[in-house]
Amino acid sequence: MLIIGIGCKKNLDPGGGACACSPAIESYLSLSIKGTNNLDLLNVANSGAFSKDQIQLYYKDTQGASQPIEFQIRQSYSYGQMTYAFNQLFSSRITLLAKNINNKFFLKLGDRQPLELQLKMNGNKTDQLLVDQVDVPRETSTSNADFYIQSIFSLKL
Repeated sequence: MLIIGIGCKKNLDPGGGACACSPAIESYLSLSIKGTNNLDLLNVANSGAFSKDQIQLYYKDTQGASQPIEFQIRQSYSYGQMTYAFNQLFSSRITLLAKNINNKFFLKLGDRQPLELQLKMNGNKTDQLLVDQVDVPRETSTSNADFYIQSIFSLKL
């Protein structure tokens, strides 16, 4: 009879690297976009909001051609006592590109001029987001200390 033991060997890795029992950590950009009076501009029920079809997220390749970046619109949500009332533009692809290729991207909302985005990455974490060279703050609309809400950047147009 053959018995195979599979277990975490983390103590064998003095560098603190991942092991079989470590959770996978996905890097991502999560961005809420708000207008005047904190109106959610990613919720199509609001006047002046942008539908997914009216949004372009892209970068320019070495020949200057625009290359689209995949993104989703995540809905507002409530979980237990935690509530976040804004939709979010969510992309994990942009962070992979920021780590490996370039950190200069563009976000076009409807007929508006494209916004230039720059991501500053620290491993898998998006440390900073600049829009047209201006630092975008993290979400502060809720006092909840939820990890995901604290990772959302909040852009006011």
